[in-house]
Amino acid sequence: MEQGKEARTDRLFENITFLKEAAVRKFLPFLLVLLALALVLPVSGRAGAVSSKYDVTFGGFVKYDLGYSTQNNNSDATYAYRHSSSDRAVLADEYGNTFATAAETRFSFLVKGPDLWGAKTSAFIQGDFRGTGDGYGGYTLKHAFLTLKWPSTELLIGQGWQQWGTPYYGAWIGANDFTQYLAGVDRPQIAFRHFFTKEVSAMFGLISATDWAGQSNQYNDGYARSSWPGLQGEIAYWSDRCGRIGANNLKLGLGGYYGRDRETYTDPSGAAGYKDSTINAWVTAFRYSVPIVPERKGNKTMSLLLNGSFFMGQNVGGNNWMGGAATSNGSYLRPDNDATAPTVFGLFTQASWWLTDNLWLNGMYGYLKYNYSGYARTVNPGTDRINMMQTYATNLLWDANESLRFGLQWMLMFNHYNGVGTGGTGATGSGFADASGTVQQYRFAAWYFF
Repeated sequence: MEQGKEARTDRLFENITFLKEAAVRKFLPFLLVLLALALVLPVSGRAGAVSSKYDVTFGGFVKYDLGYSTQNNNSDATYAYRHSSSDRAVLADEYGNTFATAAETRFSFLVKGPDLWGAKTSAFIQGDFRGTGDGYGGYTLKHAFLTLKWPSTELLIGQGWQQWGTPYYGAWIGANDFTQYLAGVDRPQIAFRHFFTKEVSAMFGLISATDWAGQSNQYNDGYARSSWPGLQGEIAYWSDRCGRIGANNLKLGLGGYYGRDRETYTDPSGAAGYKDSTINAWVTAFRYSVPIVPERKGNKTMSLLLNGSFFMGQNVGGNNWMGGAATSNGSYLRPDNDATAPTVFGLFTQASWWLTDNLWLNGMYGYLKYNYSGYARTVNPGTDRINMMQTYATNLLWDANESLRFGLQWMLMFNHYNGVGTGGTGATGSGFADASGTVQQYRFAAWYFF
């Protein structure tokens, strides 16, 4: 009898325990929601204390890219790998690959504040998720600047697009497409622009002498060690005399950059110390935008726009004016430790034809050429430097509505190196890889603007 009572008691405790566990499982989500509300509500109650008292606009776009590359390269390719030869196989040239990314998605904030000294004040912040180096996918600052605008004068302070040389309208789809052809870099700067008339203006300012991103930039190179700030300027003419296509009217600009580069080397005598050699770093460019057939009564159908730039310079490695370190060739030391750098020239041109008001076709071409000496081609910096590039591309863009845009693009990049080479670590064979390379990319993109 006692054993029966103990068995019933054990079953009773088991049932009570089961009911407790079931109740916990049933009501746990509800308890978690209550806990979250308890944490969020006090914060929401204090939100008014931290909200901006100025006019703040949040914007940007979500972007998705899907594509195929005929060389084993990423979505941000800026040059082609060497072609394989009969006795040297380059892995990146032997295989192509697909790619997909949403890292070109951007967020931006526009802040409008109180007037100062009769000027309208504002600030702009923008970034994307392309990261730097191997940090692709990480959030990266692109623009962060403040502006003061008077009726005929503008002052920009912060990080933004260079204020000269870059094409007025670039229709390429990939973020790095055509950056090798002075398509624009974002750098810390101060730019002052004054409009002498409604159509004629001049810009002058300071701009960082070296690329701002990365561990060694902003201080650990000859462009920063020169103690000479980068200078920028432009004379421009903007007019509606030829009509306009959207925001694109007749624009002409002649501008450039000047800086110094102090390259260091150890004392040849063996003494404990360094010596240096200083040379110039400069670029000048003429850019243009011409509405050949302007829009009619706000409708772009059958409109035609031509725009682009011509440029030349020397020692363009400091700011990576040509898009990146691989395509922006800087200075090197001769055998006597005298610093020098190759001259460079090139162009970018683009024709845009609107088939309808929201469907348009673009054709683009870029050319870049470095002039290296025989010593530079073979010894220093050697055969692995690019001395010529060409890029062809065409795309079709469609604005489905105010928020959605779709695009299809084909692009071909060709580049020639200073000579034959190993092809890097991803190559095998006893000989040398070819002195040139070609890559084609096919890309689909979708944007959602907000």
